[in-house]
Parts: sequence; structure tokens; C-alpha cells
Amino acid sequence: MTAQRTSFRKTWGVPIALVVLTCVGLLSALLGTGTWHWASWLCLAIPLGTGLGYWLRPQKKRHS
Repeated sequence: MTAQRTSFRKTWGVPIALVVLTCVGLLSALLGTGTWHWASWLCLAIPLGTGLGYWLRPQKKRHS
């Protein structure tokens, strides 16, 4: 694997996965019933939890 491919995956891997989870969650909530609603809750809770975890995490102070 090249350095450029590794850099792309390292930079964009998690945001792309969160977008895919969000889209799957929204579509399963709109198009399905029963188990699909549970799947939508799970798929939408993961990006929400990730965002809240990042937002609530204490920021590291930069030394200038």
C-alpha cells in the first residue's frame, strides 16, 4: 500500500464510515419496520455518540 493511500484512509476513513452509518440509519428508518427501526437507532446512535464524545472530551492545551 502506498503512503498516499494510507494517508487518505487515515484522514477520511472515520468520517466516511460515519456518513455511511447515517445514511443507512435514515434509510432503514424510512423504509423498514420492526427490526429495521432498531437498526436505524443503532446506526444513528453511533455517529451521535462519536460527536458527543469528541465534543465533551477536554481539549489539549497548545504550547506556543
